[in-house]
Amino acid sequence: MKRQTLAFIALAITIFYGVGFAAFDTGRAYAVLGAALVTVSWIAVGVFGQDGARGARTPAERRPRT
Repeated sequence: MKRQTLAFIALAITIFYGVGFAAFDTGRAYAVLGAALVTVSWIAVGVFGQDGARGARTPAERRPRT
C-alpha cells in the first residue's frame, strides 16, 4: 500500500484519539488502548508503506521482483 495512504489513515486515527480526550470523559483504559492503537498505526506506516520507484535509492530497488 502506498505510504501516503497509510500515513493519512494513521494521522486520522491520531486526530480522533486526541479529539476523544476532549469530547469524552475518558479513563485510563481509553488512554492505554488508544495510545497502543496510534502506535501500531504509525509502525504500520513504516513497515508496510511502499514508496514505489520514486523513493528508491539504488537501481536494484527500482526494479520490481518477479
